[in-house]
Amino acid sequence: MAGPIIALTTDFGLGSTYVAQLKAVLMGSVPEANLVDISHSISPQSILEAELSLRATAHIFPAGSVHLVVVDPGVGTQRRPIAIESRGRFFVGPDNGVFGQLAREPNVRGVVLDKSHMFREPVSNTFHGRDIFAPVAAELAGGLTLDDVGTPIENWLEGSLVKPQRSGSQTLVPLLHADNFGNVLTNLHIRAFPANARIYLKDKQLSIFEVYGDAPRNTLVALFGSDGYLELAVRDGSAISVLEPDWSTTPLVVEHIS
Repeated sequence: MAGPIIALTTDFGLGSTYVAQLKAVLMGSVPEANLVDISHSISPQSILEAELSLRATAHIFPAGSVHLVVVDPGVGTQRRPIAIESRGRFFVGPDNGVFGQLAREPNVRGVVLDKSHMFREPVSNTFHGRDIFAPVAAELAGGLTLDDVGTPIENWLEGSLVKPQRSGSQTLVPLLHADNFGNVLTNLHIRAFPANARIYLKDKQLSIFEVYGDAPRNTLVALFGSDGYLELAVRDGSAISVLEPDWSTTPLVVEHIS
């Protein structure tokens, strides 16, 4: 029988000894666990990038999986350590907005991690990932429930994934982040995209394509990526390379056609 899955997302960087320390704690507690590296290349302190990583991966793992997320610029401060259960998956990390999108999931539950006997001692003021989050993630992977590891909370901090805003016949869609290909990501899902709508950036209409290969080269276009969210792209190129330097301050405009 395969062991439990613990998926890791951090901003520690490739080859970091911090990643090795997380894995050492996890393997020491749950040696049969399958440790999956989602990413250790989140930009330092970028809660937004961690949210986008979770958006793409959170629920694609099987039920029972544990996501350990350590992007924690507020480590050692009054921000809470928390764990969340959503659709049968567990999420462990800081209450700094990285799990904000999970609050919209049905039947989601959260706890504050206040059972210090589960922590690795002594607890470092600068590495809660190793001393608090990893031990709790291991306990959840080993079969404990959310109530076993903490005290219920009603809510947790909202994140940085700005929702598109409807204004009359238009929806304003903020540009959030560029991926490794230079595609610019948004938070508008295809389910919320109105039929026959048109997309504009600075009053220039963008064509919508279903696949990258159908788009003309060297032309900024719109399409819905594999996770269903609208993005900007350039075939065989980079959307970032053709956008103005202040691209992140200019939202897309989706014009609703009646």
